[in-house]
Order: sequence, then C-alpha cells, then structure tokens
Amino acid sequence: MKIKTRLLRLSANQLGRDFVVGDIHGHVEKLHQQLNALGFDFDKDRLICVGDLIDRGPQSPQALALLNEPWFYSVIGNHEHLMVSAMKYKNSEHRMTWLGHGGEWIASSNPGQWAGWFEQIENLPLAIEVTSPTGVHYGVIHADFPYQSWKEVEELEDDEALRTIWSRASFQKRSEQVVQDIDWIIHGHNVHEGELVLGNRIYIDQGAYLGNPFIIKELV
Repeated sequence: MKIKTRLLRLSANQLGRDFVVGDIHGHVEKLHQQLNALGFDFDKDRLICVGDLIDRGPQSPQALALLNEPWFYSVIGNHEHLMVSAMKYKNSEHRMTWLGHGGEWIASSNPGQWAGWFEQIENLPLAIEVTSPTGVHYGVIHADFPYQSWKEVEELEDDEALRTIWSRASFQKRSEQVVQDIDWIIHGHNVHEGELVLGNRIYIDQGAYLGNPFIIKELV
C-alpha cells in the first residue's frame, strides 16, 4: 500500500473545542466514557486521533465506524497501513506481522464491510494541521517527523512517508529537535507513562490497550 502524503488542514473551531487522542486500538467504549467525563459536545467539539484506530482491543469495527462521524478525524497509523497492505494488496509479510499484532479480529468481522474500510483507510491523511482558537498551529502525525520543516510533509518520498508512521527513532533518542513552520507536533505510536514533550513534539500514547486511560489533549 502506498501512503498518500496528504495534509488535511482544519481551520479553528469557532463553535466548540478541539481535542487530540492517542492510539485508540479498538477501545471505543473507554473512549466514549472519557469523552463524556470531559463534557464533550458531539455537535460542537472535534476529536482528532493520532492513528492506530484498530487492533489489540475488542472493538476494531466500531473504531473504524468513528470515521463516519462528523466530529471525528484521524491520520493513518501503521496498524491501518498493515491491514490494507495485508488484506487488499495481499502482502504476506505484512499479513503475518498484522495478525501477530492484534489483527486477528478480522476473521470474525463481516467481509461485506472490508472494501469500505479499505477505501476509508486509503483516504486517511498522513497528517492533520489544525489552528487553535488562540492561533496556535498544531500538526498531528502518527509516529515521527524527522525532517527540518513541517512544510515538507506533502513532499515526502514513499520511504519517508512510511517512516512517519513507523519510526521510533526520535522518541528513542529523546530528540529535542524543533521542527520549523509549526508550533507543536503531536504523535502517538510510542507508549509512555503520561504526556512527553521533546522539543516541539508531544507524545500522547499512554497505552490504552494495556489498561491505561487515554490521554485526550485539548488544543488551546
């Protein structure tokens, strides 16, 4: 599966609040519980996911159904990439990897839904850029962005785009690199106890599939 280097730009939410949530991994009921505790207004507020909607949790089909909701947005994660590569494009290596990392739920799903899921995943943006009510510019991309300027996001080569949804290098090195032309970049993919800030990156995956609560960060 070729990753589309598409950047989705969202203007400031004039009606409500914007939040970003870490990897959902099929824990939709838990997500709704936390949103309700925040007083999330489904008519006015928006939620952006850092990717990895599926696998490891009990509600992957329900997680994909979130893509039909007008208040929900997501970038593509490596688990979505694996699913389409394995199931639609018959990549046997990716199939083995995916099934070994939570993709076995597909066997009990309705095959009639698969084509629709594949299309939705292939149309997910690689990155989302959103402006807060105070004028702060946030970028959301799944795993990493080891490049100098956020403006490069729509110009990445295939291997570079794959790196942004797979790489743990910046996280593991605890890189303090500041990416230019964006105020903050928010990542998931790398599990950490609590929010981690390095340079102008914010890592918010706390491992909901491990029993931990989601980090749901309001953009201010």
